[in-house]
Amino acid sequence: MITTPSQHAALIASALADAIRSGAKQHPDRGALERIAELLDTVVIAFVDEPDAVSAPADAALALQDAEVLAARSPGAGLPLGFTAAVLAPARGQAPELPVPVGAASPQLAEQDARLRARLALVEEWLLDTQHPDMVPAYASMSLTLRTKLAHIAAAVAVGSRA
Repeated sequence: MITTPSQHAALIASALADAIRSGAKQHPDRGALERIAELLDTVVIAFVDEPDAVSAPADAALALQDAEVLAARSPGAGLPLGFTAAVLAPARGQAPELPVPVGAASPQLAEQDARLRARLALVEEWLLDTQHPDMVPAYASMSLTLRTKLAHIAAAVAVGSRA
C-alpha cells in the first residue's frame, strides 16, 4: 500500500526509469536514455531520503529538470516534452497537465489527438489515485507511451503546417 506522496513519487520515477532503461537497450541514442534513467534514479533517492516531504525535494526537482532538458537536447531519444510530469503529481495532489492540443489540420489527426488525450487523462488519474505499488509501473509506462504518441501527432501537424 502506498502511504505517502513521497513514496508514490519515488515509485513513479522508478517506473519511468525502468521503462526508459528497457527501451534504451537497442536504441541508437542509448547513452542519453541511460543518463535520463540515472537522473530519474536520483529523483527516487531524493524522495526516499525525505519520506515526509510535503513538496518535491530540491534534488528531485533539479534532477527532473535536468532529465527534461537532456531529453529536449536529444530528440533522437524520442522522449516527449513533459514526460516526467507524472512524478510530482502525488506531491501536488492533482494529475499532471496534459500536453497542449495540437489543432490538427486533418479530422483524422484531430480525432486521434482527442482520443489519446482522453486516455492520457484517465491513465494519469489512475496513476495518481492508485494505492497499489504493483500498478504504478503499468500506469507510468502507459503514460509515457501516450505522451510520446501525442508528441508524434504534434510533430506531424507541425510538419504539415510548414508544407
